[in-house]
Amino acid sequence: MKLIQKGALELVTFDNITQTNLVQHCFTTRHGGVSTGCYGEMNMGLSRGEDIRKVQENYRILAEALQLDANAFVAAQQTHTTNILRITAQDKGSGVTKQRPYHDIDGLITNETNINLVIFGADCVPVFLVDPKQKAIGLAHCGWKGTANRMAEKIVKRMQAEFGTQPEDIVAAIGPSIGKCCFQVDDPVVKLFEENLTFAKDVIFDDPCEQGKYKIDLWETNRRLLQACGVKNIEISGLCTMCDTERFYSHRKMGEQRGVMAGILTLIQTN
Repeated sequence: MKLIQKGALELVTFDNITQTNLVQHCFTTRHGGVSTGCYGEMNMGLSRGEDIRKVQENYRILAEALQLDANAFVAAQQTHTTNILRITAQDKGSGVTKQRPYHDIDGLITNETNINLVIFGADCVPVFLVDPKQKAIGLAHCGWKGTANRMAEKIVKRMQAEFGTQPEDIVAAIGPSIGKCCFQVDDPVVKLFEENLTFAKDVIFDDPCEQGKYKIDLWETNRRLLQACGVKNIEISGLCTMCDTERFYSHRKMGEQRGVMAGILTLIQTN
């Protein structure tokens, strides 16, 4: 994992994904855009209540910095599902420069070049997937519901079905999100994890600071889901969004008056 500067932009990148030489990618921070007030500075969410023109300018700034087509972003429409959509060239601009023709989508996959997949986060876990053999990519938004409902596993299986991806070929990264240091939950959340995950006891801990509360390790949960599918090359950022609200937006800490970060993944033209 690296924190890189491109002009005023501060971006998170992953060493293993960079080394594929097949994609442009990043996870944005709060720094480098034109958003102001509670959205400052790099809000990537067009439905947060900010002037859409400012958010679109943030996308333009990011596209210029990464040498991407500013009209080729395709954004998820996240509602904490495990629904996954295969994206094609006709979807370019959806959710950023034009209306989405889809709803309730928390995972995006494609094997077409020069499409900028976008998922959002402000504590939820972003999962990046690159298949260097079949030249396909995937991005998943894994909040606690998506994580408990095995979204990371489901997007791997969808890439297998759509592109012939072999899990052992996948290069994966788990981006900045709320860490087990901060992710406090109560019994209903614990119950869902226990119902859906055989290893739940390994990722749920009693909160020593508050009786009847628990902490869950979402990074390790998603890592285990990927590993169980056969994915071996997994990088974890280790950056907690709630711990560092100078750098990241955090829903838990900041409430609704905030922006969101974006995970960006683009399969670039290869020879």
